Amino acid sequence: MMLLEDVQGEPLKLGSDASRSLTRSQVDAELVRMATMTAEAAAAAAAHAVAEADAIMAEAEAAAREAEAAEAEARAAQAFAEAAVLTLKNRNAAKLV
Repeated sequence: MMLLEDVQGEPLKLGSDASRSLTRSQVDAELVRMATMTAEAAAAAAAHAVAEADAIMAEAEAAAREAEAAEAEARAAQAFAEAAVLTLKNRNAAKLV
């Protein structure tokens, strides 16, 4: 049996490994911790969660910008490759004539 003192510590940290599964006892412990929080502690936890969400959203937006830039670069490279192939075909065709 888990004692209240065992669950009153720091909240669970998921960090960058958000896909990690929590055990039922970990979830139960977190629920007990939240149920016994003071209003000030709940407000601080909410502010912390909002700050984390903002940081994650900023990272996602930066990743989206990087992906868009990479996609534009890939399109430019594709166009260059197609132009190079066309040039080579035209050069070879001119040599045959």
